[in-house]
Amino acid sequence: MNVRPCGLLMRGGAFLTLRYRYGARDRFNLPGGGGEAGESLHQTLIREFSEELQLPIQPGELLLAGETLVGGRETLHLLFRVSASPSLEPRLDPAHTSALELAWLLPEDPRLAELYPALGAPLGALLRGEGGTVPIYHPLLPQSWFAPA
Repeated sequence: MNVRPCGLLMRGGAFLTLRYRYGARDRFNLPGGGGEAGESLHQTLIREFSEELQLPIQPGELLLAGETLVGGRETLHLLFRVSASPSLEPRLDPAHTSALELAWLLPEDPRLAELYPALGAPLGALLRGEGGTVPIYHPLLPQSWFAPA
Protein backbone atom coordinates (compact mmCIF):
# COMPACT_ATOMS: atom_id res chain seq x y z
CA MET A 1 0.00 0.00 0.00
CA ASN A 2 1.26 3.46 -0.91
CA VAL A 3 0.95 6.35 1.54
CA ARG A 4 0.21 9.84 0.21
CA PRO A 5 0.10 12.78 2.60
CA CYS A 6 -1.78 15.81 1.30
CA GLY A 7 -2.37 19.26 2.71
CA LEU A 8 -5.36 21.48 3.34
CA LEU A 9 -4.35 25.11 2.87
CA MET A 10 -7.18 27.55 3.58
CA ARG A 11 -7.46 31.17 2.45
CA GLY A 12 -10.60 33.29 2.75
CA GLY A 13 -12.83 30.27 3.37
CA ALA A 14 -11.54 28.38 0.30
CA PHE A 15 -8.97 25.60 0.08
CA LEU A 16 -6.21 25.04 -2.46
CA THR A 17 -6.36 22.32 -5.11
CA LEU A 18 -4.47 21.62 -8.33
CA ARG A 19 -6.61 21.16 -11.46
CA TYR A 20 -5.69 18.36 -13.86
CA ARG A 21 -7.49 17.28 -17.05
CA TYR A 22 -7.85 13.54 -17.71
CA GLY A 23 -9.76 12.69 -20.86
CA ALA A 24 -12.84 14.88 -20.86
CA ARG A 25 -12.90 15.43 -17.09
CA ASP A 26 -11.31 17.81 -14.69
CA ARG A 27 -9.88 16.45 -11.47
CA PHE A 28 -8.93 18.54 -8.46
CA ASN A 29 -6.09 17.20 -6.34
CA LEU A 30 -5.30 18.16 -2.80
CA PRO A 31 -1.59 19.10 -2.91
CA GLY A 32 0.75 16.36 -1.74
CA GLY A 33 2.44 13.24 -2.97
CA GLY A 34 4.49 10.17 -2.22
CA GLY A 35 7.33 10.20 0.24
CA GLU A 36 10.98 9.63 -0.46
CA ALA A 37 13.20 7.25 1.51
CA GLY A 38 13.69 8.42 5.07
CA GLU A 39 11.06 11.19 4.95
CA SER A 40 8.40 11.66 7.59
CA LEU A 41 4.86 12.50 6.44
CA HIS A 42 5.37 16.14 7.43
CA GLN A 43 8.70 16.28 5.58
CA THR A 44 6.99 14.90 2.47
CA LEU A 45 4.35 17.62 2.64
CA ILE A 46 6.97 20.35 3.09
CA ARG A 47 8.93 19.05 0.07
CA GLU A 48 5.86 18.58 -2.15
CA PHE A 49 4.49 22.08 -1.45
CA SER A 50 7.96 23.53 -2.03
CA GLU A 51 8.54 21.66 -5.30
CA GLU A 52 5.09 21.85 -6.90
CA LEU A 53 3.84 25.15 -5.49
CA GLN A 54 7.04 27.01 -4.52
CA LEU A 55 5.43 27.59 -1.13
CA PRO A 56 6.97 27.00 2.30
CA ILE A 57 4.41 25.49 4.69
CA GLN A 58 4.04 24.31 8.26
CA PRO A 59 2.15 21.00 8.56
CA GLY A 60 -0.40 20.67 11.33
CA GLU A 61 -2.95 18.18 12.59
CA LEU A 62 -4.27 15.12 10.77
CA LEU A 63 -7.84 15.84 9.62
CA LEU A 64 -8.97 12.91 7.45
CA ALA A 65 -7.70 9.61 6.10
CA GLY A 66 -9.04 7.50 3.28
CA GLU A 67 -8.06 4.61 1.03
CA THR A 68 -8.36 4.47 -2.72
CA LEU A 69 -7.97 1.59 -5.14
CA VAL A 70 -7.35 3.02 -8.61
CA GLY A 71 -6.01 0.94 -11.47
CA GLY A 72 -4.94 -1.83 -9.06
CA ARG A 73 -2.96 0.64 -6.93
CA GLU A 74 -4.02 0.93 -3.29
CA THR A 75 -3.18 4.22 -1.56
CA LEU A 76 -3.75 5.52 1.94
CA HIS A 77 -4.30 9.29 1.78
CA LEU A 78 -3.67 11.34 4.91
CA LEU A 79 -5.02 14.90 4.89
CA PHE A 80 -3.20 17.33 7.19
CA ARG A 81 -4.02 20.94 7.89
CA VAL A 82 -1.16 23.12 6.63
CA SER A 83 -0.40 26.82 7.04
CA ALA A 84 1.69 29.27 5.05
CA SER A 85 2.49 32.94 5.27
CA PRO A 86 -0.48 34.90 3.89
CA SER A 87 1.99 37.21 2.14
CA LEU A 88 3.21 34.33 -0.06
CA GLU A 89 1.18 33.04 -2.99
CA PRO A 90 1.47 29.48 -4.33
CA ARG A 91 2.78 29.22 -7.91
CA LEU A 92 2.81 26.09 -10.05
CA ASP A 93 6.24 24.82 -11.03
CA PRO A 94 5.84 22.97 -14.37
CA ALA A 95 9.12 21.13 -13.73
CA HIS A 96 7.43 19.35 -10.79
CA THR A 97 3.75 19.08 -11.71
CA SER A 98 1.54 18.58 -14.77
CA ALA A 99 -1.33 20.48 -13.11
CA LEU A 100 -3.00 23.02 -15.39
CA GLU A 101 -3.76 25.60 -12.72
CA LEU A 102 -4.42 26.29 -9.07
CA ALA A 103 -8.08 26.21 -8.03
CA TRP A 104 -9.43 27.51 -4.73
CA LEU A 105 -12.61 25.61 -3.81
CA LEU A 106 -15.25 26.53 -1.25
CA PRO A 107 -16.74 23.84 1.02
CA GLU A 108 -20.03 23.89 -0.93
CA ASP A 109 -18.41 23.82 -4.40
CA PRO A 110 -19.96 21.11 -6.63
CA ARG A 111 -16.45 20.33 -7.94
CA LEU A 112 -15.80 18.55 -4.62
CA ALA A 113 -17.23 15.49 -6.40
CA GLU A 114 -14.09 15.56 -8.60
CA LEU A 115 -11.66 15.80 -5.67
CA TYR A 116 -8.70 13.43 -5.40
CA PRO A 117 -8.65 11.75 -3.03
CA ALA A 118 -12.45 11.50 -2.91
CA LEU A 119 -12.77 13.14 0.48
CA GLY A 120 -15.05 15.90 -0.84
CA ALA A 121 -18.16 14.99 1.17
CA PRO A 122 -16.46 14.56 4.56
CA LEU A 123 -14.14 17.51 3.93
CA GLY A 124 -17.05 19.77 2.97
CA ALA A 125 -18.98 18.68 6.09
CA LEU A 126 -15.91 19.24 8.28
CA LEU A 127 -15.31 22.73 6.87
CA ARG A 128 -18.98 23.70 7.14
CA GLY A 129 -19.09 22.46 10.76
CA GLU A 130 -22.01 20.12 10.02
CA GLY A 131 -23.41 17.30 12.07
CA GLY A 132 -21.13 17.03 15.09
CA THR A 133 -18.19 14.78 14.46
CA VAL A 134 -16.97 13.77 11.03
CA PRO A 135 -15.20 10.39 11.08
CA ILE A 136 -11.47 10.66 10.41
CA TYR A 137 -11.08 7.36 8.52
CA HIS A 138 -12.90 6.60 5.25
CA PRO A 139 -12.21 3.14 3.76
CA LEU A 140 -12.17 2.46 0.02
CA LEU A 141 -13.23 5.83 -1.32
CA PRO A 142 -14.98 5.65 -4.70
CA GLN A 143 -13.18 7.43 -7.54
CA SER A 144 -16.02 7.91 -10.02
CA TRP A 145 -13.79 9.90 -12.39
CA PHE A 146 -11.47 6.93 -12.92
CA ALA A 147 -12.29 4.82 -15.94
CA PRO A 148 -9.76 2.10 -16.79
CA ALA A 149 -8.41 2.21 -20.32
